[in-house]
Amino acid sequence: MELNRIEKLLERYEEGETSLAEENLLRDYFLNEDVPEHLISYKLMFTFSAKQSKKTFEQKPKVKSGKSRYAWTSIAAILIVALGIFFFNDSSRMLKDGDLGTISDEEMALQKTKETLNMVSQFMNEGKSDLVYLKEFNNTKNKIIEIDH
Repeated sequence: MELNRIEKLLERYEEGETSLAEENLLRDYFLNEDVPEHLISYKLMFTFSAKQSKKTFEQKPKVKSGKSRYAWTSIAAILIVALGIFFFNDSSRMLKDGDLGTISDEEMALQKTKETLNMVSQFMNEGKSDLVYLKEFNNTKNKIIEIDH
């Protein structure tokens, strides 16, 4: 077969535009004839492809059935639900009004509320102090953007 025609077929082969008959022509050419040096890589490719197509597997791969996995998952879910109902439906764990930690004295309740809100305010202010760095970062970023324009 002439080299020019083979090169045109190779171009079409690389683009995925060849028919099966044309691919068979290429395969026969590269397996049976002396190939020019610049086409050696194609000869290796078609030789490898031919060898791989002749190989067969001795054993079929084992595929696990999804049915057994589904069954075990269902059993585990049922056990979790049953244990959850058993443990969390215990009537001895019910809260009583005495367990809530209520304060009957209004002045004492006001004082505890102020202490709690003061503590929350301190935590919020600690978080706010870190935002100073973010403000400085934004100022620097804005200066850089002004320089670019």
